[in-house]
Amino acid sequence: MTEPIDPNDPLEITQPADLTESADTTQPAGLGDSGEPAEPDQDAPPEVMRLIAALTAIPGVTQAQLDNTYLPEVAVSDLSLPGPYADLPIAALRRSNGALENELLLSLEFRIQRNEAGLRAAEFLSWWVRDQSRGGENMQIRSIGLPPMVAGDQQLGRTLRFTIDWFYADPSQDMANVLSAVGGKALALELATNMYKDAF
Repeated sequence: MTEPIDPNDPLEITQPADLTESADTTQPAGLGDSGEPAEPDQDAPPEVMRLIAALTAIPGVTQAQLDNTYLPEVAVSDLSLPGPYADLPIAALRRSNGALENELLLSLEFRIQRNEAGLRAAEFLSWWVRDQSRGGENMQIRSIGLPPMVAGDQQLGRTLRFTIDWFYADPSQDMANVLSAVGGKALALELATNMYKDAF
């Protein structure tokens, strides 16, 4: 029997245990201790692994992972905080004065190669997200960068990453429904990539 999402459970911004087993609250979402994207969690549910695999199968994509955040537990005042809060879709949340009821943010984060293949991957995924949004999904794609310099060390040119924000709401709060939706999104991305494989 599946357990519902419990909005009273403590929130782990970077990797809540609902979709993955491990969490790291010391770095912005999607980054390991080295500042590089975290390796995929091999203990993640098959639906999550399939979506990550579909994304990394796109030529030019280097790494990807899926994070989730239960948005009703994020206050609008939290959006000015550093770290993982700074990676949230701040403008969208401020515009709506916070989350919708039972809204879960599924953040599909990825990096691209620093070449033509990487640019094509970013363009392809920008189209795919646009197409998903036109079809009724509450999805958007964003780029994320860290400060150009920290303590005299240059970061500019080394921190660029992208995230696909998927605002998912399910009144039943049933994790089985979330995972089913993730599996469906993996299939949709696989089909789109295969359909346009000659474009790469």
